[in-house]
Amino acid sequence: MVKSAEQFYEVKNRKYPEQNDYALQEYIVGVPLYVHYFYSPLTKELEIMSFDKRYESNADSIGRIRAEDQLAANIHTSYTIVGNIPVVVRESLLPQFFDMGERVVEQSRKLKAGKGLFGPFCLECIVTRKLQIFVFEISARIVAGTNPFVEGSPYTALRYKEPMSTGRRLARDIRQAIEQGRLDEVLG
Repeated sequence: MVKSAEQFYEVKNRKYPEQNDYALQEYIVGVPLYVHYFYSPLTKELEIMSFDKRYESNADSIGRIRAEDQLAANIHTSYTIVGNIPVVVRESLLPQFFDMGERVVEQSRKLKAGKGLFGPFCLECIVTRKLQIFVFEISARIVAGTNPFVEGSPYTALRYKEPMSTGRRLARDIRQAIEQGRLDEVLG
């Protein structure tokens, strides 16, 4: 963590004098939130399947220690994921999350020839105290954060009359594609 360009070069030159390839990331204070989507090329619909928050080793527990004690203990923060916590977001944020997911699907069609992104994917976000949402990563797959939702989530419960995990939703799309003779639309 650095606060200025000068501090960055001081740390870089002290710790990594020979290294000239690096990536800078802005640290945004907020809640890490992971949005699990499913986009069906058969129905052309985007669904929010669930949300989770990762529970990360000492990064989530270090805040229980006073700042001066943290410094004295010389604790090196680790973000090793040890679990996933289900989250239900504020209803007022849902339109923004749907819009973000739809833009990702649209953009994927421009980046990749053909079908673009379909099936399960996850946007990894930070939500600030002013409710600004910043996406810092995309996972184009089923992510571990869907594990708490084996029987579905509050979002899938509103849409389906049976338990609906992300895996079951994916299987349903494949079965529907086979029945309609459209399997090529759901295969990569």
